[in-house]
Amino acid sequence: MNPDIVIVREGDGYRLLHGHLRLATELGRTGEVDVDVRGEGKVRIVRVRDDLEVRHDGRRLPLYRQ
Repeated sequence: MNPDIVIVREGDGYRLLHGHLRLATELGRTGEVDVDVRGEGKVRIVRVRDDLEVRHDGRRLPLYRQ
């Protein structure tokens, strides 16, 4: 779990609010990182091709970075 990365639920996906560099570093090392989302619990962020997705409860949702 990484408390330096902050994401929130936004519509049909999630938005990265804080920790862009930390997320890039962690994904560069392992290819995935677990983050706690308030109200939803733990989600996993995974690099897929040239994009990022959030995996939670068997669903795969986009991670918006801008």
